[in-house]
Amino acid sequence: MDLAACIVKLDHSVGNPDDTPNFRQTPGFPVYGVGQCSLAGINQVAEKMSKGEKVIWFNMRQEPVVYISGKPTAPRKKEEPHLNIPVALKAAELDAYEGKFAKEIEAMTKDGNIEIHKDKGLQENPMEREDISEQLKVESVQEFNKLLAGMKDSSMPNLSVVRVPFQEERPLPEECFDQIVSQLANESPSACSCIFSSQKGQGRSTLGTVVASITKASQMMVKLEKMVEEGMAEKSWAEGIIKKKFEEPVASEDLKDPFLRGEFDVIKELLEKVPDTKEGKILADKMIDICGVPPEGTGLQNLRKCIIQTKYKYDASTEDKQVVWKRMIINFIERYFYIICFATYARAQAKEGFKKTFVSWMEDHSELRGMIENGKDKLEWYRKVDESKVSDLKGMLGGSDYKEKLGVMVSQLYKLAFQTYSDIPRGPIKDNLMRKLACKTLLEILPGDVTERVQKELVAQKLSTDFDTVMGLVVG
Repeated sequence: MDLAACIVKLDHSVGNPDDTPNFRQTPGFPVYGVGQCSLAGINQVAEKMSKGEKVIWFNMRQEPVVYISGKPTAPRKKEEPHLNIPVALKAAELDAYEGKFAKEIEAMTKDGNIEIHKDKGLQENPMEREDISEQLKVESVQEFNKLLAGMKDSSMPNLSVVRVPFQEERPLPEECFDQIVSQLANESPSACSCIFSSQKGQGRSTLGTVVASITKASQMMVKLEKMVEEGMAEKSWAEGIIKKKFEEPVASEDLKDPFLRGEFDVIKELLEKVPDTKEGKILADKMIDICGVPPEGTGLQNLRKCIIQTKYKYDASTEDKQVVWKRMIINFIERYFYIICFATYARAQAKEGFKKTFVSWMEDHSELRGMIENGKDKLEWYRKVDESKVSDLKGMLGGSDYKEKLGVMVSQLYKLAFQTYSDIPRGPIKDNLMRKLACKTLLEILPGDVTERVQKELVAQKLSTDFDTVMGLVVG
C-alpha cells in the first residue's frame, strides 16, 4: 500500500467522542475493551488500572494510527474512504509502517495545516456514508505505539504493548490467537490486566476480550480442578463455580431462538464432526455473552447474536446495499466458528500451559478450515413465503375491479408479511421487512398488465420501489 496515495481520515468523525470511547470491563475478569482513545484518554485508561500489577495493552488494529494535534487518524484509499485499509504485514513490521505514515503526514502538511477526511453523518452501512474534508492545524504528529511505549516510563511502569493485527470482522490470521495466549500463559488469570483497543472498540476489541476471557477462564478451571485433586476443595464446590461462572447462560428470551443461540448449519456440522467442540461452544458462548451487550455483558457487540441481527438488516435493505451486510454476516459466522474452535483448544491445552499453539491445533484439525470455508455462507438468504397464500391473494385480486379490492388487500398483505417475519422482534427493522415484502407481493399478485405499467413508471420516473410509491402508481 502506497501511503503517499492515501487520504488521512479521523478515527472518530461524528460528534465529540469521549476521551476513552466505549471503555468497559468484562464482568469477573481484569479484561478491558476500548475504542481509539484521545491523547488525554490514553492516560485516563492508565489511571483506571490497578497500581503495581502487570498490564498488557493489546493494539488490535492492522492499520497504522497517528495522532495529529491529539486526534487519532488512519490512512484510507481515496476510492474507499469508508473502509479500513488491509495491511498484510507481521506485527513486528507494523510499528515501522506506522512511522512511515507519520512521515507521510508531515510531507502532506502545508502552511501548518493538513487536509483530513471524516464522515458527514453517522451511518452503519459504509455504502450510505458521505465523505467530507476539512483543514486541521498540525501542532503535533505522534505514533500510537510510541505513545503507548512511552507510558512505561511514566504512569504505567508495568505495561507491555502487543500488536495483534486481526483482520477487521474476521478471526484471521490464526497466529493472532497465539499472540494473545503467549502473553497470558504464564500470568495469573486474576492479576494480569488486559486492555484491548480498536477503532470504535466494537468488533476487534470485543474479539480480543473474548479470547482473553476464554484463556483466563480455562486457567481458572485448571486451578479449581487442581485444588480438588490436592484435597483442598470439594469436587461439588469446584464444579458449582465452574458451572455458574464459565458455563451457565444468563436467563434470556433470546435462548428460545436457535439462531441467537448460534445454531447455524456450519456450527451444527462442527459440533457433530468434532464432539469436543460441544464443550468448547458452551465456554465460548458464556464468554461471548459477558463480553457482549447488556444485560449479559457490558460491551458493544455480542459476537454470536450479531450474526442473525445483521441478517435482519440484510433482509430489510435494498439489493444494492445488501452486499455489505452479506459480507459482514459471512465474516461473523467465520469468526464465531473460530471462537468455538479456540475455546475447545483452550480447554484442552490449559493444563499443559498452552505448550501447543492454536495454529498447531488447527493443523491437527486441518479439515476445519475447509469446513468453515465451504459452510460460512450456508444461510437462508431469501425468506421463504407461503406460496399458497400468495396464490390465494392473486386469485382474490383478479379482474378489472382490482382497485376496489385494494383496501382489503392491504391488510391481507401485511398479515402475510407479519406471519413471514414472526420470529423477528418488533421495531424499525421488522417494519421495513414487512413493507418490503408487502410491496414485492403486491407486484406479484396484481394483473400482469398493471404490474408491467407500474414497473415502467418506476424506471421512467426514477422512483424507489417502496410500498407507498407502488400503491400510488396502482391507483393513480
